Amino acid sequence: MEVRSTAKYLSLTFSALLTSALCAEDIFDIPVIDDAIIFASFNDKTPAVINYFTSMNEKDIINFYKMSYGEISHQERKRGRLTLSFYPDDLAIRVIISKQNNKHQVDVIVDNFNPQTMKIP
Repeated sequence: MEVRSTAKYLSLTFSALLTSALCAEDIFDIPVIDDAIIFASFNDKTPAVINYFTSMNEKDIINFYKMSYGEISHQERKRGRLTLSFYPDDLAIRVIISKQNNKHQVDVIVDNFNPQTMKIP
């Protein structure tokens, strides 16, 4: 009786660990600047999003994400917000930088790149 209950417990524990490991693979590791004050993070499925404030200047933020994701494929400025687009591997990544008082707000959106519904500008 005790062996069955131990085996059942071990089986359930293993299942829980396996589920956790599988779920952990789905979490997107979005790089952020060292002094980031994160106020929102949704990185368990696509589109994954992280929002934070930083005291770094715009040029340093751009260089940080160029080092993280490679060359910028497209960029545009609208209403005071700079949007950078990157397309590494099979991902579509947008980094939006806006001035907020004496800091910058950075929003990073990571999505799967679907060539049937998306076009690289």
